[in-house]
Amino acid sequence: MNKTQPNLADLDTYVFIDVSNIRYACLRSCGIRLSFPKLIKYFQGKYKHLKSVKYFEGISDNDQAREKQFKSYAKLGYEIHSLSRKAYTDPAVYKEFICKKCKTPNRVKALEKSKKLKSNVDVYIATELLEVAHLATKPTHIILMSCDGDYAEMIKSAVKNKNVHLTVIATPPTKKYNALSSRLKQLRGTIPNYQLTNILNFKDRIQ
Repeated sequence: MNKTQPNLADLDTYVFIDVSNIRYACLRSCGIRLSFPKLIKYFQGKYKHLKSVKYFEGISDNDQAREKQFKSYAKLGYEIHSLSRKAYTDPAVYKEFICKKCKTPNRVKALEKSKKLKSNVDVYIATELLEVAHLATKPTHIILMSCDGDYAEMIKSAVKNKNVHLTVIATPPTKKYNALSSRLKQLRGTIPNYQLTNILNFKDRIQ
């Protein structure tokens, strides 16, 4: 006989937000600009036993505007988890070919040299989320906002604790852009206490 599933809104709830990932996915896939003040109000209103809403985002050195924003979000109730962004340079890419007519070797630039900023918050999120999951001694609801398939193995590990119910909130695939990893979709029906929720279901509350 199947056990009755608990009402997730009644459980102790922990929210983990991969900010850069979900913000970018919302803009590219759905044209939604997230309002983080509205988002935390949504969680506070929906979940009776909301324990924390953890906000993870990278920050560049001396980014005073972002630091000020973090402070304002902390006052709203977010737990701010920031990581310094490191600069990585991808070298220019060249392709070589032989001219069919004159047989002369040629070398052309296929990609320009580029600079990227990366903070690897996914490792930070995985560490903290698994700590919550492994310590859960009663039914607990964990929410992850991200479209990143790199979290798939973490999710499998988290729900090994039968007390844990894990929801991923993500953007749906659209004709314009697909940010949602197939690895997150493939987990549905293959592991217990996991669900994938479409962020468009409550977009009017958070944009």
